[in-house]
Amino acid sequence: MTIKIKRTVNPNITPEFGVILGQASLAWAGYGLGHFVVTSLKDGTHRPGSAHKQDRPDDEPGEAADIRTWRWWNEDKGRHDPKLIRFAKKLQAAGVAVVIHPDWLPGVPHLHIARKGRVFQRL
Repeated sequence: MTIKIKRTVNPNITPEFGVILGQASLAWAGYGLGHFVVTSLKDGTHRPGSAHKQDRPDDEPGEAADIRTWRWWNEDKGRHDPKLIRFAKKLQAAGVAVVIHPDWLPGVPHLHIARKGRVFQRL
């Protein structure tokens, strides 16, 4: 299992979030969700104050990631596959902040995960 990262992504993240990202990728593989592709870390357009910290100084590492989910987006139904929803709930139960985007923006589905306190439980 490898973590694939888009070439344009700024990989400056905290070591703690690196552990979370690694554990999330292992759980992703365990759910049989295919390639774990990171599309954003400390970069991109996010709301002000986001855990991505894209609007903070370069030396301040981020603590959030966006993961590609288009393979699990059902355009006809306008929602993600239940398998992805179960995975997201598993992350939340382990203490990871999770937002599933977008049920409202066609063509841009992704999973946002962020550090939320201590997260070192087994996923």
